[in-house]
Amino acid sequence: MVREEENSRVGTVLTDLVHEGVAVWLDGVNRQSLEDGSLRRRAMNACVSGAVLSLRELAREVQEGTAYQDQIDLLGERGVSAEEAVRALHSYDARWACDVLRPVFASTGEVDGWVSAELDPRLADDARASIAAARALALGVNRPNLLVKVPSTVSGLEVLSGCVAEGIGVDTGPLYSVQRYNEVVEAYFDGLERAFAAGRSPGGSSVASFSAARLEDAVDAQLDEAAEDAAAVLRGRSAPALAQAAYTVYEDWLGTERWRQLRARGARPQRLVWLSATAPGPEAASVRRVEELVAWGTIHALPEPTLSAVDRLGRLRGDTLSGESDASDAVLSALRQQGINMEQLAEDLTATELREGVHDQLELIGTLQARWSGRPHR
Repeated sequence: MVREEENSRVGTVLTDLVHEGVAVWLDGVNRQSLEDGSLRRRAMNACVSGAVLSLRELAREVQEGTAYQDQIDLLGERGVSAEEAVRALHSYDARWACDVLRPVFASTGEVDGWVSAELDPRLADDARASIAAARALALGVNRPNLLVKVPSTVSGLEVLSGCVAEGIGVDTGPLYSVQRYNEVVEAYFDGLERAFAAGRSPGGSSVASFSAARLEDAVDAQLDEAAEDAAAVLRGRSAPALAQAAYTVYEDWLGTERWRQLRARGARPQRLVWLSATAPGPEAASVRRVEELVAWGTIHALPEPTLSAVDRLGRLRGDTLSGESDASDAVLSALRQQGINMEQLAEDLTATELREGVHDQLELIGTLQARWSGRPHR
C-alpha cells in the first residue's frame, strides 16, 4: 500500500517525464491496489495514466493473499470451472481498473487511460481461438479503454491485425526484437486498413510493449561469460540500443505515405511501451533504464517499487532516443562482434515468457480446483 507521505513526494520526475511526452503506466495492478485505492491515488496525484494487469500477478495474489477469497468462494458455489473462474477474476479486475482510469481516458481525448489485460497464454499459437478469446474479454469487460494483450508470436501478429480490424484495442508483447517489431507495425497497419475497408472506425488503440530490460539482463549474462574488457564496456548498453533502434523504426513508419493516408482517416500511432525487468533488481539499474529511454509519444510501464524509485532518484536529461540510430547501430554491431545473437536471444526469451505464462496459468487453475475440492494443491 502506498503511504500518504510517499504520495506527497510524488510528482516531480514523473511530471518531468510527462512533459517529455512520456506516459507513465502502473504495471502489476492487482486486486489489492484496486481495493486500497493505490491506483486511484497514483492516477490523481502521480501522473499515472494507464495500468497493466497480468495473469501472473493474479496467480501470485490468489496463492498468497486473501483479496480474491470472497469472489472465489462465490464462483465455486455457482459451479463454474476453474478456467472460467480465472477469466472472471481477471475481467473483474480489468473492469475495475478501466473505471478508475476512465476520467483520464476522457480528459486526454482517449489517448491515455488504457488498461491492458491478458489472454490465456495457452492460446498463443492458435490465432482463431485467440481472436475469439479477445472478443470474449472485450465483451466481458465492456469498457472502451481496454487493451487485450497478445503475445508477439507469429500467430500473435494475425491476432493483432484481426482485433484491430474489429475495433478491439491491442497490447502486443513482450517484444525483444526490432525485426519482430517491424512485423507488429505491419500487422497494425493491416488491421487499420481492414477496418476502414469494412467501413468501421479503427476504435481501440494499440501499443507495442518492449522488454528491453529483460533482454539486457540476458545480454549482460553472456557478456559476463566472455570476461573481456571489450565485452565489459558493452554491459548495460543493449537496452538503450534496442530502444533507439525500435524508436527509429517507429519514426520511419510514421514518415510513410501509407501512414499519412491512415492518419487522415482518423488512425492513431501505435505507441511503444518500455517494460521494466520482471525480476527485482537494484534500484539504480531500474532508474537508469527509465532515464535512458525517453522520447515523445512513448510509455513507461513501471511496477510500484520502480515508480517510487524513479521519482526519488531519477534525473532526466531529455530525449535520449530520437536521432540515435548511429549510436544504436554501433552498439548492436559491437555485440555481434562479441558473438551475441540478438535475434536468437529474442526468440529464446519469447519462448521462455510463454512457458512461464502457461506454467503460472496451470498452477492457478490447479490452486482453484484444489481449493474447491478441499485438497491441498501439489
